[in-house]
This record gives sequence, structure tokens and C-alpha cells, in this order.
Amino acid sequence: MSFKVVHTYALPGVDHGDDLLKSFDATLVKGVWSTEEEIISNTKGADAVIGAVSRQPFTRRVLETLTNCRILAGIAIGFEAVDLAAATEYGIAVTNVPDYCLDEVSGLAIGFMLALGHKILQIDKAVREKQISFIGGRQAVEEIGYPMFRMRNQTLGIVGLGKIGTATALKARGLGMKVIAYDPYVLDAVMESRGVEPVNLDTLLRESDFISLHTPLTPETHNMIGYEEFKSMKPTSYFINTARGRCVDEPALIRALQEGLIAGAGIDVTLHEPIGADNPLIRMPNVILTGHSAFYSVSSDKELFYKPMTQVVMALNGEWPLYGLNPEIKEAWLEKWERKD
Repeated sequence: MSFKVVHTYALPGVDHGDDLLKSFDATLVKGVWSTEEEIISNTKGADAVIGAVSRQPFTRRVLETLTNCRILAGIAIGFEAVDLAAATEYGIAVTNVPDYCLDEVSGLAIGFMLALGHKILQIDKAVREKQISFIGGRQAVEEIGYPMFRMRNQTLGIVGLGKIGTATALKARGLGMKVIAYDPYVLDAVMESRGVEPVNLDTLLRESDFISLHTPLTPETHNMIGYEEFKSMKPTSYFINTARGRCVDEPALIRALQEGLIAGAGIDVTLHEPIGADNPLIRMPNVILTGHSAFYSVSSDKELFYKPMTQVVMALNGEWPLYGLNPEIKEAWLEKWERKD
């Protein structure tokens, strides 16, 4: 049986796992397309499609044309650009890469906490510009370092205790921090087994010294952290977002920082990317901006682009893909595509 596999986000110089198709009678079509029309035109007759499901428009209009497609394999953790309900309706398995950058994103979240809590940016700037020293006088401590707290005595509140949230929690516990979390989709017993205390969102906002957001972008999480939430936080607390920019009401974040409702922020993702030159966050010395780089390392980058093809191979073999996001169609999908030999 011959197959057509279409890669809609095939970047040059990247190993997309093409060699995995050698055991199949498969034609591989590769390109980078950004509009509905381009994707529709280039995916006609595809048995499998690979795409950037967090940015390319895999809308109902696109998906309804994929009449012979058994899988849409995504290059991302997030999949907000896919109409998952439509894919499910049309019997297309949708996958992401949920485990490729756990260490990288959780590591940056911890890095944000250490840099913000120790006021590294402000102190570095003062040392370079004024050659200040904390030894021999209290002025630098009072003007730049105050207040600074021992990390072991701090509480980290995690919103969203999935894979990355859990990795962040385990690293924070290694620093001796108390970790609390809010996630209505994770059982209390599971949180407790990871050394994390389950709490409601209001409690988390009130008690945390650092608040780290690790939720997917869904209608439920869109703008879930707004002005009222920032008002509930400690004025000495720091807010960290390595999830999605639209999970936070960005104007409310800016206002909260301007009014001193929180002490600072570590922001990897913003409402508009790249961030605009006129965005007030750029000029705030107590804000660290990292331009949606949390996912990246040499290792994670390889996994991100390689793993989607492993899901395609499973699907072409008639196996339900490991990272399937719509398991409600699994039984019917297997009945249609499962190999009988």
C-alpha cells in the first residue's frame, strides 16, 4: 500500500525523521505553508500530515479537505491552532509532542525565580554602571537588594501541574521551597505523591512568593490571570509565565507592575510575538523577557522536529499514536485503519 505524507513546516537543515519512512511505500512532500489555501492545496490526498499545530491554521475548512488523512502530527506541545473538535468529527488523530522540552521550560522557570529573587539583573547593572558593592556599607543593600529572601523559606505556587509543572515542582523542592499547586484536572492524591500541596486558586495567589503558570491555552485558561488575580498576590511576589501569552491579561500585568501589586515578573511568552518595541514591559527593570525561548536546547530542538514522524509511522502501521490528543475516536479509528495482517 502506498502512502502520501505531507510536511507543512519542513525547515531546512532539520532532521524531520524522513528515514523512518524507508520501510513504507511512501511519497513525502515537504514545504512551509502559512495560509489555509496553501495548506489545502498542498495536502490533497494526504494519508498523514505533519504541521506546526500551535501556529499554522488547521481549521475546520482545512481539515474537511483531508478526506483520506488518518493523522495530523503536530510540531509543538500546544495545539491551539487546530480545530480539535473538527478533527475528531472527521476521524483524524491529532498528536503533539508533550514531552520534548520538560527540562528546558522547567529550568527556565527556576532560572526566573533565582534571577528575580536574587535581583541579579538590577545588581549586575549597578555593578557595571556604578561599581557598587554590598560589602562595606548598607546603601547598595537598601537601594537595590531590599527585600531579598532566602529561597528555602519561599513558597512556589504552580498553576497547572502537568508534565512541565511537575518538573518545575520537583526542581523547586530540590531548592527547599514549599510547593503548592492549583489544577482542577489533577487529583489531590497525585499532587501529594509529588510533594505538592493542592490548593484552590485564591489560596495560591495569596500565599505564593513565586507564581509560575504552566497551563495550555484553552477557552478556560484565556486571560485566566487578570487584574483581580494580581491584586490578590503579595506585593513581594513574582509572576512567571512560560505557558502562553494569552493565558494572561497583559494590560493587567503591566498595570500590576506599574502599581507595585507584584515585585516583578519573568515572561517568556507575550500577547504579541515578537514583542512590540512600544510595550512597557521592555522598559521595566524588574521584568525579565526571554522571547519564547524556554523550549529551546540542542537536544529539545532535535526531539521537537523528529518525534512527529514517529507518530506518523505508528498511524501508517495502523497503531493508535502514542501522543493522541483525541482518544475518544480511538476505537473507531483502529477499526478503520488497524492492520489486519
